[in-house]
Amino acid sequence: MAMNALAPTSPIAATPMPAATMSTTANAAAKHLRFRWGPNSQVFACDDFVSEFEGTTNTEPSHDLVHLIVAACEHLPWKPEGPRELVCMAEYNAVLLENLFDKTCNAVVFGTTTDPNTLAATIAHMDWFVNQHYAPFPIPAAAALQRFLRFVDPFVVSRLFPYYLVVKRYERTHPDYRQAEYQLQFTSQDQPMVDESGWLAQWSIYRQLKAAQSAMGMVSSAQELRVEQVLKQLDQLQPVAAPPTSGDREVAPDVIQRLTAIEAQLAQIEPLKQRLVELENQLTSTSAREG
Repeated sequence: MAMNALAPTSPIAATPMPAATMSTTANAAAKHLRFRWGPNSQVFACDDFVSEFEGTTNTEPSHDLVHLIVAACEHLPWKPEGPRELVCMAEYNAVLLENLFDKTCNAVVFGTTTDPNTLAATIAHMDWFVNQHYAPFPIPAAAALQRFLRFVDPFVVSRLFPYYLVVKRYERTHPDYRQAEYQLQFTSQDQPMVDESGWLAQWSIYRQLKAAQSAMGMVSSAQELRVEQVLKQLDQLQPVAAPPTSGDREVAPDVIQRLTAIEAQLAQIEPLKQRLVELENQLTSTSAREG
């Protein structure tokens, strides 16, 4: 399967606002990214850097693609090779974002779970990743999370999310997906088209990451504040109370389920903020003791 043109059927706008309005890196030079994944070789490229691997790999195509979505952000380690410390941080960034994508897909796109705590569950998974799976890790879990939230661009990663979604959908619908070949070239400023459920997932990913950054005391730019005002207005929209007439279209049950899942996710933002504040205080206390 060659995936050079990723354009899901029935596309709608891939983002709630134009890129120039929302992105904190809209004026930065576009990064050129290239992904090729097959059962016997894998290639990751960002601008002039190319990483090639021969042989089989235990990682999934969707996970490996996330490395390049991380690369689209400034200052986040993403390369799957190099000194152990940098590889640890690159894998942390990719696994965190992949888990957030995957758990949001399960709740919003695939409807396989009703758990609204996608980001909170992701953070809990990353504690295990740091303290057990990749131990000894170069820095504490709270410090790794702080670094990720400091440099991740919520708009960029949610805008590129449709590429992940197409690969993930293929993985879920083809038992032999690991025998397929995937090819994709894109830039950090792409706005791929996406269907309705994918757009809802993008919106959820963006809001959760922005809430986490806010909880860590990271101030939004003027452009981001304008976007957040628009999103708050969307949150406050109320459904029409009048009963539908015979000519009105009824909302499909699966759409209602997805909207309910996102509503539940948003309800968890405040508890998530409290958890992140606790992590921030823990990190500050540790630094004070070491000083």
